[in-house]
Amino acid sequence: INRDADLVLIAVNDDAIAGVAKKLEHFSGTVVHTSGSVGMDVLKRSARRGVLYPLQTVSGNRPLRLKNIPLCVEASGKETKKLLHTIAGTLSHDVHDINSGERRKLHLAAVFVNNFSNHLYTLAEEYLRTNRLSFNLLRPLILETAKKAVENSPAKSQTGPAARNDTRTISAHLALLKKNKQMKKIYTDLTASILERSRQKRS
Repeated sequence: INRDADLVLIAVNDDAIAGVAKKLEHFSGTVVHTSGSVGMDVLKRSARRGVLYPLQTVSGNRPLRLKNIPLCVEASGKETKKLLHTIAGTLSHDVHDINSGERRKLHLAAVFVNNFSNHLYTLAEEYLRTNRLSFNLLRPLILETAKKAVENSPAKSQTGPAARNDTRTISAHLALLKKNKQMKKIYTDLTASILERSRQKRS
């Protein structure tokens, strides 16, 4: 590591951050990690420390437009905070002060909207392929669903048999999933969750 550097950015998987931070305990500059789920205290050996968390999924083969990506900043002191805001401000127009506890909750919500939804897309794609249907047929629906969730709100945009309490359709779907235990369980659990929220809204 360059001991004359002003800042070291730790951009590794979450489990490796503590090990890298330990090797930097004699580094006099600012040490920053980029994780959404790891607290700033993992860098406690460094006097000047912080977090710069980009709230976006990153894939090596897809370029990102950083200007529109939320950047979450946390810092150990005023000078470090000023430095990180300067860096974040050159990368994005959307910079927020978010502490470790808030960032963990934000990361959890991000897992729901990104990782879990993508897993559902994967299951749907595999199901359609098994039944000799194209996943491309669902693409307009995916885009419209995301658009309505962002422009309106997810709760107000909820549709489907569970939201309508359409028990016949639900039973028919479960019958189609008789041989697919994984999808049947997920369908049952999500349907129960939507039904419960619908009941709460009506009461």
